[in-house]
Amino acid sequence: MDAFQYELTSETTINLKYEYGGEYFTFSLYRDDSGWVLHPFDGILLRNQAMCALVAQELFKHKPFQVMLAKEGILFSDIRSTVNLENVNTPIAARNEREYRDNPADDLMEFVQQHSVEEVIDYECSLVGSRISFYREILQRMFMDNLGPSDPEFQKVQDIVRIYENSLDMLSSLNGPNLDAGRRGR
Repeated sequence: MDAFQYELTSETTINLKYEYGGEYFTFSLYRDDSGWVLHPFDGILLRNQAMCALVAQELFKHKPFQVMLAKEGILFSDIRSTVNLENVNTPIAARNEREYRDNPADDLMEFVQQHSVEEVIDYECSLVGSRISFYREILQRMFMDNLGPSDPEFQKVQDIVRIYENSLDMLSSLNGPNLDAGRRGR
């Protein structure tokens, strides 16, 4: 397996796999209203900010990753992280570029003032939709590796997809019937 692999799952989602220290770490790079978001999926990265920063720093230095970004027309400055990488010695592109505020309540009020409930629901629907795509891809790869519905791990991943699909249905219904989440013009 190569040290870096990626797969375009949609126009706005790229799944990444990067080897660091002999281990492979999985990230999702997806587009939202404010740019591209890098999100780690491995528990060790989610629990350990310093480790996440180290892996992200090396990922941004990795030439195949840089080439992939160039091919896809993604600028370093457009990428932020879902894991707080502030105050860690990382390259500027790996940092979360949102302004640091002394009062987190200010961020909350700004968010509430700038987004309608419908926009928040649409945003959440797009996030859940990207998770569904991600886990469907895992199911497809498991199936290609001769695992199927009789395999307990396959069943668990299927359950994850069902839970996300149910969540997406419930979220979508909050905006009313016959609305296609994420595709309405603003």
